[in-house]
Amino acid sequence: MSTVPEYTASNSSSSPPGDCPLCRSTGPFGERPSPEGFRLWECRRCGIVFLSPQPSDAELAAYYDETYYGEEREKFLSPIERAISLLSALKWKRLSPLVHGGDRMLDIGCGRGTMLKLARESDVEAWGIERQSPVGHRVPGILYQSLPECHFPDRHFDLVILWHVLEHLPDPAATLREIQRILKPGGWLSVAVPNYGGAQAAASGAHWFHLDLPRHFWHFRPSSLEALLVSTGFHVSGYRTFSFEYDWYGTLQSWMNSGLDDRNRLYAVLKGEEKAWTGENLLRLLAASLLALPALASALWDAALNQGGTLAVLARKSAAESGKT
Repeated sequence: MSTVPEYTASNSSSSPPGDCPLCRSTGPFGERPSPEGFRLWECRRCGIVFLSPQPSDAELAAYYDETYYGEEREKFLSPIERAISLLSALKWKRLSPLVHGGDRMLDIGCGRGTMLKLARESDVEAWGIERQSPVGHRVPGILYQSLPECHFPDRHFDLVILWHVLEHLPDPAATLREIQRILKPGGWLSVAVPNYGGAQAAASGAHWFHLDLPRHFWHFRPSSLEALLVSTGFHVSGYRTFSFEYDWYGTLQSWMNSGLDDRNRLYAVLKGEEKAWTGENLLRLLAASLLALPALASALWDAALNQGGTLAVLARKSAAESGKT
């Protein structure tokens, strides 16, 4: 994964923040394990874990280069991309009962628009928002701007998807308030973030694959995410702590980071950033193949204990305005 040493060298600090950037309390704060050059702090009042200081916009842009997005938004080698497409179809199957033909859906952080295509095949009017890639690659039907810049009308959407986006945003509360505004009464919000309260994060510490610093500003436990959703006008209907796409690999890479000091190099190989057929990377792939089934078993066991690596929440805007129940 790409790194920008200038940020970590010039901005790291051992001093705790003056206040919590989410709940605005003055602490107390506790420091959490993080890779060298970064500082993670936990607000003991609201439970959020956050990166401080955050990089500037200019510094952060270097972490979202074309290697992060992949050529034409394909991040991985072809067999992995095909598997991800199948998993996207399963995700849509779980969400599709929430909307009907003629409803409107917004997918924030939609990538190359796989979910939009599936929704449109179900006669759902689907829009997407995505960060502009460095080479200017665009997909028709996707808006490459921030949510406020889209100026959607009030009560416009029946479903908003926010998968693995909230942790990237400088101000997640502001984004959730905007989503609350554009959702119809009784409308649904589907959120997914890495689960900092899960067994995978606890066991891996600073080696946890899904820390992904400094792109991930925020690290949520179920309690802190629910508190944030409630404070921005949502009712949490339920949550689960497993994603096949994220948890299996998250466990595998975190094990390799912890035990083999891999530093996410396997991830770089699977993305095609490094040649797979070097001696070092062949050994890396061999180790990964030996650990793959135990990692899957571990991820499933964590999920069975409600301690999985992904926190997926389904929340709803109050239906009181329309008289729905």
